[in-house]
Amino acid sequence: MAAMQRRDGEVKDSEFRDGMPFFGGSLWLDLLNSTLFDGTAQHDFIATRESFARWLDAARMPAAGGAPDLPALQDFRERLRKVVDQLRAGGAVPQDIVDAVNGRLAGTVIRLRLLADKDGLRLEERLDAGANGAAGIIAEDFARFMGSHEPERLKRCSNPACTMVFYDRGKNNARRWCTMSLCGNRDKVARYRSRHGAGGPKTDP
Repeated sequence: MAAMQRRDGEVKDSEFRDGMPFFGGSLWLDLLNSTLFDGTAQHDFIATRESFARWLDAARMPAAGGAPDLPALQDFRERLRKVVDQLRAGGAVPQDIVDAVNGRLAGTVIRLRLLADKDGLRLEERLDAGANGAAGIIAEDFARFMGSHEPERLKRCSNPACTMVFYDRGKNNARRWCTMSLCGNRDKVARYRSRHGAGGPKTDP
């Protein structure tokens, strides 16, 4: 059984886990970002069963591994990728995408349990995705995202050469870059060089 425990509140994770990007702000966006263009080559972090197992572990859902149908999951990823710009524009999700998501939600179950700890009682939810595994978990994340997202917060990185997408959860909705450690820093360096010249600030002899 593929199960994933929900956590109350947000846990600040590293932007990169095991060398793979996880800064999308939502699991389905992290799936889209599992293809990365580094400026010279395209990388697909779920291209093989071995790399997919690593991605699942980094995504905090190692129990969803099983024997995934990778071509089907990759197809699901590309289907979801096609709706990003529609969602950014406030448009509706096409029926074929709704059907694809519902197909992967079929068989998923939310299991509830009341837990007692030092802070008192709390309700724990566990998602059992059944045979759909990772695809079911990602479909559930997309479905919940659709019920709460604000179109203007769904963004593409401002670097035109970058393919990363993310959901800006910041208070001021001012995020421009997939991550400051990559595209944000490159922009700062480019601006610095533009101001001072490629060789840095010039001084009089």
